[in-house]
Amino acid sequence: MLAETTADLPRIEARMFRWMAVLAILGVITLLATLHFQIAIAFAVGACFGILNFHWLWRTGTVLMEIQTGRVPRMTVFLIVLRYPLSFAGLVILYYSGWLSPLPVVAGVLVPGGGVFVESLFLIGVSLRHDQAA
Repeated sequence: MLAETTADLPRIEARMFRWMAVLAILGVITLLATLHFQIAIAFAVGACFGILNFHWLWRTGTVLMEIQTGRVPRMTVFLIVLRYPLSFAGLVILYYSGWLSPLPVVAGVLVPGGGVFVESLFLIGVSLRHDQAA
């Protein structure tokens, strides 16, 4: 039973993205409630960068795990090679342009880590409930 509930990667992926969205929305709402509009925008931009980056990485990992040949698709290679430089370039552009404060952007970029952490806690809870029921 536990393997059926926790090893379903598409469901885990969907839940992780929901947790990330919830954390990003809660962060933006909290910042707006404190009347820090520009910081809320910077946090939202960072969260979008982070979630997009995580999605990009997840898709790349999925392709690599499912590949049946020794040849990696060109698009996957492109995503692997350019993931960090493009993310870094986006942050550098925001920093040097002065449009947004860099600290809330970086905080937003960390939202996927929070989503993965919450999903980990969820899976631990499922495992503990299963062990107590058995």
